[in-house]
Amino acid sequence: MDILTILFYLVTSVIIISSVSLVIVNNTVHAALLLVLIFFNSAILWLTLKAEFLAIVLVLVYVGAVLVLFLFVIMLLDIPVKKNSSNKLYLLFSVITSLIMFAELYMIIFYHDFSNEAVSNIAFEQNNTYEIGLLLFTEHIFSFEVTAFILLVAIIAAIAINLTLRERSLRQDPGKQILENKESRLKIIKGDEL
Repeated sequence: MDILTILFYLVTSVIIISSVSLVIVNNTVHAALLLVLIFFNSAILWLTLKAEFLAIVLVLVYVGAVLVLFLFVIMLLDIPVKKNSSNKLYLLFSVITSLIMFAELYMIIFYHDFSNEAVSNIAFEQNNTYEIGLLLFTEHIFSFEVTAFILLVAIIAAIAINLTLRERSLRQDPGKQILENKESRLKIIKGDEL
């Protein structure tokens, strides 16, 4: 069994375990972080197929933009979370995840000979960035525009959720602040009035 097969089985097992955990977990922030782990491992699969552009786009667009938007909405909703696990469990989970990610990245970075002739020949004959751009902005332009519109609606919805008046949120009224004077705010008490 070569190292590419070991890497494939390691990455796919992490994706499957993270996907099942994503569905099972109760904490939405943990679910979003598991989604980050799934995206990174999917990017490693793209790298093994010599699709570097797609791997970088997956990391930059989904992890860097869309998932940050998800986390922003999750933090904005301020859902109460019950803490029922200890810090040692979090430490153990983060150490195991870090070791697995380090092993995957080590295998993908320091193993240069992927020995897949068909994929290598296709990658060298065509520029995958050019081909993706050509297909995206000619045949799939409508899908691209619909996706952009959906993301715009999601951003507007996040702003609308934030601007709804809630009793527990503290809001300032600048008009009242400007009309205040020292007589209404400051009360001078003399020593004999105490």
